[in-house]
Amino acid sequence: MSRLVVFSFLVTLFWCNAQVKQPDSLMSQFDKWIGEFLGVSGKDLTGMNLRNVDLSKLVFDSFTRWPSAEWMPERFEPEKVIEWGKTPGLGIKALHARGITGKGVHVAVIDQPLLKDHIEYLSQLLQYTLIDCEGVGPQIHGAVASLFVGQHCGVAPGALLHYWAEPMWKKEYRTRCEALSQIIQCNKDMSLADKIQVVSVSLGFREGEPALDEWKHLLDSAKSQGIYVVHCDDAMHGVGCPVFSDKDDPGSYDLCYFSLEGGSKGGDALYAPIDNRTTGHFKHKEGYIFWWNGGLSWGAPFIAGVVALGFQVNPNLTPDQVRECLYSTGTPFKRGRIINPAAFVAKVVSLK
Repeated sequence: MSRLVVFSFLVTLFWCNAQVKQPDSLMSQFDKWIGEFLGVSGKDLTGMNLRNVDLSKLVFDSFTRWPSAEWMPERFEPEKVIEWGKTPGLGIKALHARGITGKGVHVAVIDQPLLKDHIEYLSQLLQYTLIDCEGVGPQIHGAVASLFVGQHCGVAPGALLHYWAEPMWKKEYRTRCEALSQIIQCNKDMSLADKIQVVSVSLGFREGEPALDEWKHLLDSAKSQGIYVVHCDDAMHGVGCPVFSDKDDPGSYDLCYFSLEGGSKGGDALYAPIDNRTTGHFKHKEGYIFWWNGGLSWGAPFIAGVVALGFQVNPNLTPDQVRECLYSTGTPFKRGRIINPAAFVAKVVSLK
């Protein structure tokens, strides 16, 4: 690869990232940090010769404009990469073909403001509640909804979504506690068929932040009420599948980029696919973003989606049963297990 080509591409990437709009004044370093990873989304690269450039580690979207084919690397076709990235993998589509889609299961997400009318989840969004973030536009993190219940990207496209938007960037648990409290309270007056049974929260424990103890107490309360909350705890981690490899084969996966950079977790971790995934766009209702480097935030909605599939086939599952089945059916990997959706579903059916 010529030094001139590499230098030109790096300059363009620097310029593209500099042009990414930062969130409004209410946003914290959390969203600014995420914004740095928008890569060349929405950028015009038509004047560049990328023939000898490795584009395998790049974030781009449906609106990135690419050079003509002779200036592109062989076998790198952005549209096909985006389509490939939509598929959840690990046998999820085979379960969908059997009618196991999470149909009728009520689920919830607690996360940042969402683009409510995206085609991935518009038909499933039953409720949208704002907590202390009125006037804030859709944020990147809303992509978790498409990974959870999206029609093309989601693990549980038949589930019914209730979404609580809260300001994660404020680095405290108060609004998250309020959201989970509302979910618990809503469930008290509902029949089993109408109760929210699984909640996805793409954040873990941040020691020292206000209201953390209250949040931990509410997690216990939710569990006692039969609600399974998936969050980014120490028992969850990520894997990635190389582009165009067989996503349904657990043998295709390796530690996610995040793990390779920072070291894998010890203990009996549950691994979910997070790298090389496509999500719904946070600005365009028919757009998509391809993320080569996922974070644990992308893992929580995958696991929550699998749990929703379990509740479809066995609505009477308890949180303890869910957790035991997730871990006991996983495919051995490193010092933990990769989630095995088909085996999980089979085991929860056997508990009926």
